[in-house]
Amino acid sequence: MKISTTHQRFGDNLDNHERTLEFLGPNWRDVLNFWLYLDTLSPEQILILRDRYWALDAADFAFADSLAWNAARGATSIEKASRIFDAVAGNDSSPATMELVGSHKILEQGKTLTFVPMFLNL
Repeated sequence: MKISTTHQRFGDNLDNHERTLEFLGPNWRDVLNFWLYLDTLSPEQILILRDRYWALDAADFAFADSLAWNAARGATSIEKASRIFDAVAGNDSSPATMELVGSHKILEQGKTLTFVPMFLNL
């Protein structure tokens, strides 16, 4: 199995790559595929993504970020979600990763994903 840069960093953070799946919850396949996709993005695509983040209203960003974080905690655990966040913090995928981890929880609430769609058509 190919491992993305983010997966490698996350596994190193855990000191055990096999435990990654237990931390990512039921959407682990989506998260791992997303992390692989991140490795294919060019610098130009990353700039487009950053522009999309900055185009969000601050209140909308804060609401979506909080929703993603709370859904991720509901999909795994507070401790595990914190470890995921620590592994991806500071990179452009952080909000989208947390949103993917808890995407089923967000959709169960009748809400939509905000960050993941930003990665489409880059």
